[in-house]
Amino acid sequence: MSVFNKSRFTLRRKRKLLPALPPEEMTPEDRANANDKNDTDKELYEEIIPAPVLPDEMPTYFHIGVLAKECLVNGYKIGAWHFDCTTDIGDNLALYSFGTGKPQFKNVFGGVGAREYLGSLSLTQVWMTDGLVGMVGLENELYGGTANTLLRAAYEQNDRSGVKVELHSGYEVTPFKFHMIIPVLREPKLMGYVLLNPFKQYLLAYRAVYDIENKGFDKHAIGLGFYNGSTEWSLKLENFEDLRGSVFQRLGDRFAIAAKVNCYKSEEKQYAIGAQVTLFENVIIKAKYRHDGFFGMVYQQTLNDNIAIMYHFGFAIKDPFKGDHKFGLSWSMRA
Repeated sequence: MSVFNKSRFTLRRKRKLLPALPPEEMTPEDRANANDKNDTDKELYEEIIPAPVLPDEMPTYFHIGVLAKECLVNGYKIGAWHFDCTTDIGDNLALYSFGTGKPQFKNVFGGVGAREYLGSLSLTQVWMTDGLVGMVGLENELYGGTANTLLRAAYEQNDRSGVKVELHSGYEVTPFKFHMIIPVLREPKLMGYVLLNPFKQYLLAYRAVYDIENKGFDKHAIGLGFYNGSTEWSLKLENFEDLRGSVFQRLGDRFAIAAKVNCYKSEEKQYAIGAQVTLFENVIIKAKYRHDGFFGMVYQQTLNDNIAIMYHFGFAIKDPFKGDHKFGLSWSMRA
């Protein structure tokens, strides 16, 4: 998962779709290995897949190419098993618990958390098997837009550096949005993005990661996205030398195809092609083929507004019996 998983605020407004695992509860290993493009077992440059945009909410940098990512990434990296449950206690308090075996059944990671809203203030505490996370957030209307600030402190049991603290800050007013992650204590990198939505169908964005310790940029990224209801395409130029692109095309009401290509100057080209079909209103089956010869399928079903499941299996095309195999299942519940 990208380190920018930490930047997505949990909105107080409820969504019909069940949310992905909150960013504060991602494993330290997932965050540390976010951009490890040399690991061929990882999906095609795994990215954040943000929740759908609410009617009065602007998209984020990560909504560029989101439909292709939904088709080619979502569900393929759930590990051997995953389970999470969110319980709303009234309108202002929610309890959350999760467990996951990744990549195998024996590699167990989990935790429990609580999130409370006190007016425009939010308080979050998460207890995990390898650490603690605490957050204090504030969201207010400002000059016709919305400003948000969140202070995040984390302690990871296996990290000898101690407590890490960072400040998230953002502001959005149509058609402009920006978000920053500012290091406060033992966090070496300053991260952020600026996004413009000049027209309904277009997104323009710039993202940067600055290494304070080494006094230099780790990443520059310029993004361009387009979506007209049936066709989506995206381009991202990273460090002015690496190009990433995706295409998603709907074929009627039930079928869609997608392709994603990463062209790195110093590495071989990576690609994935896939398709999805909506069997029923709440059931989607997806399949994809990856550049390294791996084939995978996902069964995705929303049983109701409160329960969602996913099943995934995959195998190496060259040797389907003795080659690598993967199987994963995921259940998400809200009560």
